[in-house]
Amino acid sequence: MKKYIIFASIGFELVGLILGCFYLGQYLDQKYQTKGLIFAGLSLACLVGWLWRVIWLLQRMQKQEEESESKKPPGTP
Repeated sequence: MKKYIIFASIGFELVGLILGCFYLGQYLDQKYQTKGLIFAGLSLACLVGWLWRVIWLLQRMQKQEEESESKKPPGTP
């Protein structure tokens, strides 16, 4: 059950990042008159960071799964 909650939270993280980048990027673009460059750079940086986190999370979950499999006695499903 814990895995489902983790994957559901990943979607909420992405939505939060997109909204945060949108509003912060708009504000900074208006302040510095960059015509959308700050928004684009900020969005790209946040998406790369988010993707990095998802990959790290999947690797960690796979490692935990392998450790739990190795602790089971042989012959048990």
